[in-house]
Amino acid sequence: MSTRVNAWIFLNEDEPKGTTYDDPTSCYQTLITNNVYQAVDLLYFCFGTILQNPDGTSTLAIGAPEHNLPYMKNILRDAPNNNQNILFGITLEYGNGDLINNIFSNSSITPQQAADAFAQNLLQYMQSFGLKAFDIDWEYPLSDQTTQENFKLLFSAVGQLFQQQGEPYYLTLSPADVGNLDAGTVNQYFSFINLQLYSGFTNPQEFVQAGVTSDLFAYGAKFESNYQTAQQAFDDNSKNYNYGNFTNWRLNSENFEFEQQQQKDLYQLVADLNAVSGAI
Repeated sequence: MSTRVNAWIFLNEDEPKGTTYDDPTSCYQTLITNNVYQAVDLLYFCFGTILQNPDGTSTLAIGAPEHNLPYMKNILRDAPNNNQNILFGITLEYGNGDLINNIFSNSSITPQQAADAFAQNLLQYMQSFGLKAFDIDWEYPLSDQTTQENFKLLFSAVGQLFQQQGEPYYLTLSPADVGNLDAGTVNQYFSFINLQLYSGFTNPQEFVQAGVTSDLFAYGAKFESNYQTAQQAFDDNSKNYNYGNFTNWRLNSENFEFEQQQQKDLYQLVADLNAVSGAI
């Protein structure tokens, strides 16, 4: 299978400061004018959150919707004009440690019913926007406060529903640490795992020791703050990991010109590798 190059985009920010989506100098317009979307296979919108419905069930929604919802819709409109094959996903926020546990807080329904309802509501939300991936930013406090049983219930329900669809839907994990994940659920239902290797403490071996199959691992790159270049990320993966996918944090910080260029450079490096691999 060919290596993919994915990316996250943090919708809360307007860069440079004072611009808006339609400003010709904004980070969102340079994605179009510099053909950056052509270097993205799967784009994750950051961040999604979980809301409680009046009936006690839960659903996904984009965070900070007054700003982020129109920005997400604009990207969903504009990016396919630049890359008709681009896929879109949404990443669940990590900052509320009870976000997943709260899905199971309504005593009027069973935990399984709560998980199944969220899965159905999630899929409906994703289909309404044409999203194909649901990603979880698995780091403290979410990774530590989510119980292992709730992780298993929720993502088994989501994974089973995704697998029942007539087209691919991707359930992915972007972890900084193992936390309370359930390895059996990950191995059975998750498409790949974007290891946050840039965190400074994410150790792939700890996930293996927890029972997660290394075949799922993907390389989490970071071009924000000039942490690394595309060549450095590519070489590090080739030398130390040899994982099947890359995902970059992110495309739109205050240093977006560098980040977007590195995304394009990484995509070209991977395209060259795929061409060589396909010729063998």
